[in-house]
Amino acid sequence: MEKYRETKTTADWNGMLHKLCGNRLYMGILLLTAGCAYGYKVTNVTIGIDDTPSLYYFEEGLIAIVGRWVLFLLNKVISLAEFAPFVTDFAAVLLLTAAAIVWSALFYSVFGEKIPMTGYAYFAAVFVSCPLISEVFTYFLHNGIAIGYLSCAVSLCCMREWQLSIRKQRKGSGLGEKPDCPAVTKLAAAAVFLWIAMGCYESFMILWLAGLLLLLLAERICMETVCCSRRTKKSEKSRPENSTVKHCGMEAGIFAVLAAGAAAALLAIILRSLMIAVVTKVFHLEYLQGEAVQRSVTEMLGWMVQTGAFGELIMILKRTFVLYGVFAYAYLPIRIFVLSAVVITVVTLVRVIRGRDLWALILLPTAYLAAFSLLFIEGKATLYRSAQFLPIFCGYGVLLFVYAVWKVTAWWERKTQKSQNSRICRGVRGIAILVLAVIVWNQCMDMTKWFYIDKQKYDAAVQTVDQIALDLERDFDTSKPVIFTGNYEIPYSIVKDAYVSYGDSKYYKMKRLTDLIDPDLLDKYNRGSKGVWVAQTPALSVIDWGRYAFDSDAELVKFFAMHGHSLVACGDIDRYAEAEEESLKLPEYPQDGYIVDKGDYIIVHF
Repeated sequence: MEKYRETKTTADWNGMLHKLCGNRLYMGILLLTAGCAYGYKVTNVTIGIDDTPSLYYFEEGLIAIVGRWVLFLLNKVISLAEFAPFVTDFAAVLLLTAAAIVWSALFYSVFGEKIPMTGYAYFAAVFVSCPLISEVFTYFLHNGIAIGYLSCAVSLCCMREWQLSIRKQRKGSGLGEKPDCPAVTKLAAAAVFLWIAMGCYESFMILWLAGLLLLLLAERICMETVCCSRRTKKSEKSRPENSTVKHCGMEAGIFAVLAAGAAAALLAIILRSLMIAVVTKVFHLEYLQGEAVQRSVTEMLGWMVQTGAFGELIMILKRTFVLYGVFAYAYLPIRIFVLSAVVITVVTLVRVIRGRDLWALILLPTAYLAAFSLLFIEGKATLYRSAQFLPIFCGYGVLLFVYAVWKVTAWWERKTQKSQNSRICRGVRGIAILVLAVIVWNQCMDMTKWFYIDKQKYDAAVQTVDQIALDLERDFDTSKPVIFTGNYEIPYSIVKDAYVSYGDSKYYKMKRLTDLIDPDLLDKYNRGSKGVWVAQTPALSVIDWGRYAFDSDAELVKFFAMHGHSLVACGDIDRYAEAEEESLKLPEYPQDGYIVDKGDYIIVHF
């Protein structure tokens, strides 16, 4: 009992992590899920978008200029810039698994034994296997999301520890006491780990804010009474000393946590800006500043003061509704996200109604507002590869689902006290676990499908490159610069799952829903005869990207070189416009005449 009270004032993180890692069921489900979800990707090499300019990013420092300094500095210690797919992919899976464990410990510090270990296992499994991660995992070094998820979780653990230490201090010294040095250190540690997470991918700031609000919401859901003022003396005496949540000062505690969170976030943003300046100066990267899209908050917020900003915001909100709502009909990760949102909303509303808890009613929409706040910053609907919050929200929905099922069945057992009803309750719990197992299975299947499509795209690209190189080497002087024009189309048979055809029943369901808001809304995602573009990254081509990356086709030439074909990129940018105009009447690859020698350079037209 004493140990339990201790963990409520200063969280026993070592004990919680040891309990999670030492549980065979938890680790078995998590490791099996990670193997099923990423096994194909780890063992099947592909070269895709951002793989060819890895030296430009990590050796020259372009990635550091845009604020993603963690991998740049890490490359100074261990070799990352060279293309080594198995090693980096496998390391990322290990880090994601570690991140899932830390996130589990974070929520365990709130729910504790109110959720069985199976619930934490499926939280971790749903998080790790979320197919939306495949949208970013195919990029080189996965944009550092594995380190980002882990750092973000550790940062929130520091915030949780700060919250518990402040609560303990208030209990012993009064509400007016100033935070002591250890508490300030914990808050500073939270800011530092958030700074590291943002140094991997700036969208982790969004996840951190949303995660902090979900943590506070979890506390409200776990509360067992309405408020301090409503307790009678009799109930106060009968209440266990080690109750999960101490209600006195909870409202003040929420304000304190939000204020501390704002301070930690501000400190992390300042540290990020300073780090960019320091790295730029120390490594002499000033010459790259014109080559990169700067990602400072002030520059990204500039769209809000432009003419027509309000109308643009309305359209952004409509597009967000389509991406993260309507596409649930066709895209599994969005469907799971919507289902989790329903579970989170229902459980929260039950808490609001039964506990008359206004704070829970406030925290719920605020958490989702924080999750989608990037659209207000960037001035566009959040891309799937930047939606790092979504896997955590899906996992959070799993936690609340298990919490609700166990809570209701336990209440029913206590009320009836019949052996037959006890068996029924165990059956209900078993069905709930079976439902979660089906979700994890489907996510692993979906994740593997997208990785398989990525491999098929890569094989088709290699076949195309080999054929073009053969034609060039046979009939042309390959010492001349080559300019690629036109648009390469991935065979539709490979990427058809990334689209919803116009005759599909899913299309009509989506169309009916969007027409309620805007009759032309869904049409904005039409892609010619292919249908509605649903999955984003799976439909992108490394050849088409390499043709215009960094304002030239040098990256496509590198892609040729990585497959044994030596070509020369055109260094004269002005010739690209001339070549595009010249190629308008040329046949498209693979028709005869798609390659033309213009004397000073060669045109290859897709």
